[in-house]
Amino acid sequence: MRAGLVAILACALLLAACAPGGAEPLPTLTLIPPSETPPPTDIPPSATPDPLIVVPEEVTLTPDSTAGNETPTPVSLIEADPVAAELVALATRILAQDLGLPQRRIQLVEVETVRWRDTSLGCPQPDQTYSQIEIPGYRIVLEAGDTTYAFHTDFDRVLPCPEGSEVLPTPADSDGS
Repeated sequence: MRAGLVAILACALLLAACAPGGAEPLPTLTLIPPSETPPPTDIPPSATPDPLIVVPEEVTLTPDSTAGNETPTPVSLIEADPVAAELVALATRILAQDLGLPQRRIQLVEVETVRWRDTSLGCPQPDQTYSQIEIPGYRIVLEAGDTTYAFHTDFDRVLPCPEGSEVLPTPADSDGS
C-alpha cells in the first residue's frame, strides 16, 4: 500500500511540474515586419467604366471601304460590338438548326441597333399582352438560299420573327428621340 501511495505522490509531483505556471512565455519570432501605411492622398479616385457593358447607341460606325483605300479601315457593328457579334452567331446557330443546314450556309444580310417599344421585341404574338417599355436591342437579317429571315433581340433573347409579323420601330424610336 505504501508503494502505491508513493507512486501516486510521484505522479502528482510530475504533473505539477509540467503544468503551466509562473514561467514566462517564450517570445515569438516576427517573420514579416510591420509596414507603414501611406497616408491617403487628396486626389479622389477616378470612375472606372465597365468594359463588359456596351450600349448599342455608343457604338459609332463608318461605311465599309475598299482594301486599296488609304483611309482608316471602317468598323462594322459586329466587329465593334461583341454583344452584337455573339447575338448574330446565336441567331445563325438557331436558323441553321431549324433548317437543318450547316452554319456556313447562313449569310448575314444586316444587323442594326434598335430600341424596341415593348417586351415583344417587335414580334408580337396574338392574344398576348406586353409591357410598354423601351428595350435596346438588335434586328438581325440572315439569308439561307434565296430566303431571308429576321431575328429580333435584346441582350438576353434572340427571337425569330416570321415574315409579316414584324413591327419595326419608327426612325424616331430607333434614335432614342
